[in-house]
Amino acid sequence: MDFETNFKKPFTDVKKLLIGILLSIFPVINFFSMGYMLETAKRAMKKEQALPEWDNWGDLFVKGLLSIVIEALYFMPALILGAVFLWPAMKTSIPSLIAGQIPDIAGVLTTTALSGMAAGGILALIALYITPSAIMHFIRGKFGDAFSLGSVFRKAFKSQYAMAWLLFILYSMLLGALLNFIPYVGSAAASFIAGITGLSLIAEAFAGIEMPEKKTAEAKPKKAVKKRK
Repeated sequence: MDFETNFKKPFTDVKKLLIGILLSIFPVINFFSMGYMLETAKRAMKKEQALPEWDNWGDLFVKGLLSIVIEALYFMPALILGAVFLWPAMKTSIPSLIAGQIPDIAGVLTTTALSGMAAGGILALIALYITPSAIMHFIRGKFGDAFSLGSVFRKAFKSQYAMAWLLFILYSMLLGALLNFIPYVGSAAASFIAGITGLSLIAEAFAGIEMPEKKTAEAKPKKAVKKRK
């Protein structure tokens, strides 16, 4: 992974950077900036480090939208599990809330509810870690590849991926803390800058993982032919 290049990448073209930040401010419109980040990551897989042009707007929007769909589907088990265990507690609290009273939280949150919520939290953390691998499968191939679970999980538990993911998370948190004081623009800038750098790092790690796997797959048929002879 080319750390220096990827951390500098968002700042190599101020005009492209500003467009991305502005588009990241608005809901739904930010699908364009998400698609742009994915296009940047796709090029990073091929060692193309220059920021792409802001063109093919329809393609950018669709990529951004589909990436959100992928994220939602991976987080769905955590959301469902949390809702199943939290709903009885919420149902018990509704009469108190309607009456303008503060519900008895200690009585409502049973051991079972807390255990279910904890399990949902663990699933959410797993989804947070796995989702970038799924998105890399998507931008490298097609939408359905994001759900090739064997490959998605196998690549996610490689050391290169883990390092890139951890840097992405830490860099996002750092930028968020530094820029969050700027209303609206700060969080959008942190999201776009960290996305360009972090997804490019993950894309390079992903490509590095795939290379030996492809070589192994290509070598197997040759060995089989020799055995037949």
